[in-house]
Amino acid sequence: MYPLPEGIDPNDFEAFKAHVEAHGMPTGALIMVLLAHAGGSFVSGFVCGLIAKRAWYVAAIGLGIVWTCGGIAMLMMLPSPIWFSVADVALYIPAALSGVWLGGALTGRSAPPVPAD
Repeated sequence: MYPLPEGIDPNDFEAFKAHVEAHGMPTGALIMVLLAHAGGSFVSGFVCGLIAKRAWYVAAIGLGIVWTCGGIAMLMMLPSPIWFSVADVALYIPAALSGVWLGGALTGRSAPPVPAD
């Protein structure tokens, strides 16, 4: 939907960064990036909910934190609007928790296990 501009090599990050600094990115492209980032976090949480037997909410939060760290690293490398930065960082953990909830619900474990005393 949003091809790279003419003359930008997809393997040349510095050229892409210079283009984004000069021209920005279309809002639609930024929304697609948000959906991709949240989708990755959601799917990782979902898989965690399907396969983890214990402490799966903890694992999903851990995955959300890993995704958040990756997102912050990318935000430090590429300039972006404030609304995008806030939304991007805010979506990872809730997306992972939503995924783990759905994965757990499909396997019959819709609530975190209660520790035995």
